[in-house]
Amino acid sequence: MGVTISSNKGTLVTAPSVDIVKEKTSSIHNDEGAYLGTYSVIKLLGAGTEGEAYLVEDDDGKKWALKVVRLPLPKRMVQAMIREIQLQSELGEGHVNIISAEELVLTSHYIGLVIEWAPGGSLTDLITNKFNECQGVGLLMPEHEVRYLFRQIVNAVEYMHRHHVAHRDLKLDNTLLTPPYPPYNKNPPYIKLCDFGFAREWNQTAQFSTVIGTPDYMAPQVLEASGKKRQYDGAKADVWAMGVLLCVMMIGKFPFEGDTVSTTSIPDPLKQIWLQQHKKQWYDNALLQDQLKYMSPEVRDLLDKMFEVNESKRLDVKDIKTHPWMMKKMPPDLEAASVKMEREQVDVARKVEAGHFNCKLRDAAVQELIENSSSPEFREQSSKSGAPTTKFEILSRIKLRTVMEAYPKFDKMSVHAMLKPKRPMRGR
Repeated sequence: MGVTISSNKGTLVTAPSVDIVKEKTSSIHNDEGAYLGTYSVIKLLGAGTEGEAYLVEDDDGKKWALKVVRLPLPKRMVQAMIREIQLQSELGEGHVNIISAEELVLTSHYIGLVIEWAPGGSLTDLITNKFNECQGVGLLMPEHEVRYLFRQIVNAVEYMHRHHVAHRDLKLDNTLLTPPYPPYNKNPPYIKLCDFGFAREWNQTAQFSTVIGTPDYMAPQVLEASGKKRQYDGAKADVWAMGVLLCVMMIGKFPFEGDTVSTTSIPDPLKQIWLQQHKKQWYDNALLQDQLKYMSPEVRDLLDKMFEVNESKRLDVKDIKTHPWMMKKMPPDLEAASVKMEREQVDVARKVEAGHFNCKLRDAAVQELIENSSSPEFREQSSKSGAPTTKFEILSRIKLRTVMEAYPKFDKMSVHAMLKPKRPMRGR
């Protein structure tokens, strides 16, 4: 059975048949009549200069995270959003430790990305709670618990690097947990990496020159690139950031944070962190001395090699996976959870290999929707009052994890038609 899409003239264009999962859809976007569905806001998760993120509930009562940007989309954001959604959907569908993207939606005032909701919060929440519990004395968690979580981060990053993608913003806030942690004894949490706004693909080598990310997680080469226009290895920069994550997960402190380094008390935090990195080894930091004695020699050796200043000598992700500390056994419950996760990943990889999620028509529709979201039609609409604050009513949607039987066509005429007044969904 072929996949169909509406053309400008209203005829149907049929794509070649493909062996993939298909979803029947009675509506692909709304030229007139009722909305296609709603997402009801539960709470605001975060806000930035480009948009907001909400915890929402769909019409079936399932919870999601919804990232929205006000329309019309600035033209400077068009290609960046296309790239982010492509990476998020392709990577998320291929690995159990990466947040999956569910659908791209259009409302009267916003374009939004619906993604998997991780109810366990972020590693920031976990580390903060653990630090408060132990009052900064000793390890935040036993090493085997840290290993269970860190293995998942390593597996996700290895998958990204294998597909020639550098994340470039690995940090506590972008590392989520599902389900909540603790308790974990009966249902250990999964790590879910998220936020691919800074992620980039590479061709032959992972060389980049853009200084991007969060200062405390930046490798020396990234900091050096700021004023010298030098290139750095994005994959090795991810390894450095993973070392920072591992250190903070162990003791709740950043390895290169000095007592005078803060974004509020100094004019140039990048320079201060760079000087700290080159002045001494991470374990020479006076702020860490009281807790280093609680760390095993094996994990300290791993951190030494992840914090190698010379990026050509720094470990890559495959080296990390085979390090003695990573290979150490965990308690039976965590070992069983790891085995279960590995089996799930094998099944996911099989589906990806079989092409279950591939669809060029879907990718083309995503690009069309984002490009047309900068249309002047939306500028007039967004200037009107009535931007939703408690409910997002859907004008059009593109499923990202299933293949729809038909995809909407986005052009000036269809955008104009979609923005006509709508009636509420029946029964709602």
